[in-house]
Amino acid sequence: MIYLVRHGETDWNLFNRCNGATDTFLNKTGLEQARRQAENLAGVNFSACYCSPQARARQFCEIIYDGPVVFDERLAEIICGDFEGLEETAEMMKAFWIAAQTGDKGVERMDAFIARNCELCEAITKNHRGENVLIVTHAANARAINYFFTGKPGLYDFNKKVIDIGETILYQN
Repeated sequence: MIYLVRHGETDWNLFNRCNGATDTFLNKTGLEQARRQAENLAGVNFSACYCSPQARARQFCEIIYDGPVVFDERLAEIICGDFEGLEETAEMMKAFWIAAQTGDKGVERMDAFIARNCELCEAITKNHRGENVLIVTHAANARAINYFFTGKPGLYDFNKKVIDIGETILYQN
């Protein structure tokens, strides 16, 4: 099984700010979410753990998993460029998604972002077939990973949230 975990809450999550590549840290709630998730996953024997190298994901991972970790840049959150730190209003998000299609305003192109996440998923499924694998990452990555494990549907909605802060989704490996 693939255990996809989104890191816990940061102050920027709390105040609805765009995190992106900015290194933010878990707040008190995020740390508590990690402790609860550690309890939920305590009985699972993982063959491998992959984690975003960003601080908030690393912190979460260190609490929920006690073993060797592969910190993989492909699991880093999408680069949000000029939008990082801004409040995630409907207007801002609309402008962000437009920029993500073209790479404007310092935003990572969505097609490149999806490709790097799918590339990692392909490697994980090839190298860890039938094994329990833990992936600790971010909201946008969770969308791309969900896209991969649901068969890359043609009309997939990348705007739709697939996982809450500090939660887990399971996929057959």
